[in-house]
Amino acid sequence: MSDTDSKIRKMMADMPNAFNPAKATGVDALIQYNLTSDGGSGSVWNSRIANGEITIEEGEADNPTMTITMDADDYVEMMSGRLDAMQAFMSGKIKVTGDIMLASRLMSFFG
Repeated sequence: MSDTDSKIRKMMADMPNAFNPAKATGVDALIQYNLTSDGGSGSVWNSRIANGEITIEEGEADNPTMTITMDADDYVEMMSGRLDAMQAFMSGKIKVTGDIMLASRLMSFFG
């Protein structure tokens, strides 16, 4: 397992602790994260936000509300605060399909 993979696993495990349910009031969404790497491998995760709670699972989601595709290293940089999500999106480092408005709010759900 690479260092990036280890960091992603830890970040995904910690995501519920950083979740602020008050910021996600009324949200019912299934989000898929396609995290790629230069070697062709990567990982796929999904999160369900509903009823003021978040759950995280490894693997593909059935019919996600939104899919985020990005390089795994860029994801680690973004979640560590070293890469601005909006700048990454505008420069093409993040690709979003589905509910774009949800994407614009997603980072605000976490402290």
